[in-house]
Amino acid sequence: MSKSEEAGTEKGPRQESRVEQRMAVARFGIVLLLLLVTYVFLASGPTGRWVPFVAVVLQGATLLAALAASAASPRLWRIAVIVVAIGLVSATGVWLSDIPESDGILFVLSMLLVGASPVVIASALVRRQVVDVHTVMGALCIYVLLGMLWAFAYGAIGAFESGPFFAEQATANVADYLYFSFVTLTTVGYGDLTASQGLGRAIAVVEALFGQLYLVTVVALVVSRMAVIPRRRNGQAASDDDTATPEPPS
Repeated sequence: MSKSEEAGTEKGPRQESRVEQRMAVARFGIVLLLLLVTYVFLASGPTGRWVPFVAVVLQGATLLAALAASAASPRLWRIAVIVVAIGLVSATGVWLSDIPESDGILFVLSMLLVGASPVVIASALVRRQVVDVHTVMGALCIYVLLGMLWAFAYGAIGAFESGPFFAEQATANVADYLYFSFVTLTTVGYGDLTASQGLGRAIAVVEALFGQLYLVTVVALVVSRMAVIPRRRNGQAASDDDTATPEPPS
């Protein structure tokens, strides 16, 4: 085999891996875009019985996009499709009927749809054992998904508890829960909304602790590994140049 053929065979896999990496980053970009659309839609505070159905559609699309970005197995795909189908049927039933506990049911359903995505993404990132832009995008998706997961948990608690969830207002909607969740997750703590009962306060403390630990451990680890990889490559290239055998003069 000639040198040009050997170079072609070595170059092919490298180019293919770069293409695959860019495709993976693009897929996680789609997940982030769907999360942003879902957040903006729910945080804008729309009203109407059709809102939960649209929310379930967006959450189901986010779950399927997370599976695609994580290269999930066919078994997980089948389970996810069944869960999304159940969610759509349930949201349609709640939309057409007048069930008193419909808000709590929809919040629990949203927890199931949103809660599955971080598990899928995290397992895929652990299997790769590579820290790159793909990993950073996945970590960001997990962070946003966890904020939404806690918001829906607060909504479920507020729907099933006898008293109001917030001490400052008697009623709350999904926009209030999302705002409170991300303010708590980022440990900003404006104080304009606070949980009024024990369970809500306990979960809020857990979210604040988790948000702080996630930033100082997971994100810091990913960023530090990203900084180490280029230095290793540069060091390896320099050592290759030093150990290269000079060609004899002609």
